[in-house]
Amino acid sequence: MRLSACLVSAAAWLGVLRFSGFYADPAPHMFVSMVAGVSAFPALAAAVVIPKACIVTEQRLALVVVILAAVTGAAIIIASGSRLYLNLTSLSAILLIAFVSFRARNTISGVSALVMLAGSLCFATRFSPTPMLQPADVLHLALAAGWWGIAARYR
Repeated sequence: MRLSACLVSAAAWLGVLRFSGFYADPAPHMFVSMVAGVSAFPALAAAVVIPKACIVTEQRLALVVVILAAVTGAAIIIASGSRLYLNLTSLSAILLIAFVSFRARNTISGVSALVMLAGSLCFATRFSPTPMLQPADVLHLALAAGWWGIAARYR
């Protein structure tokens, strides 16, 4: 879970730097966000679904799995020129987290995953529930709230 959080945090910090005007190049934020989408969300799902598995509990193995997922995902996305794999991977992981959380009667994690899903769908459809926020803002706020809710269970 920590490794997933680090990847998503790196993407978030690059986004803050980009959107605050410290640098204008969107490539670093987009690349780290892509890597987080294809590797961090599945890693988070693994931590929620199979928390005692060796790919979750052993740090080196978890790192290898995340790196393999990131390289494979990046290769697929770059070769195809489509974000379909990124979207399917991250949304599938979020749905799996919600399903497993509700099944285990962990309502906070389940609702948190649904918040992440709602933010992702707002971004994908370019919808914002309020004119003060851009769809990307909704996505980032929803992801932050979702991570907070899911991580609360593991303190």
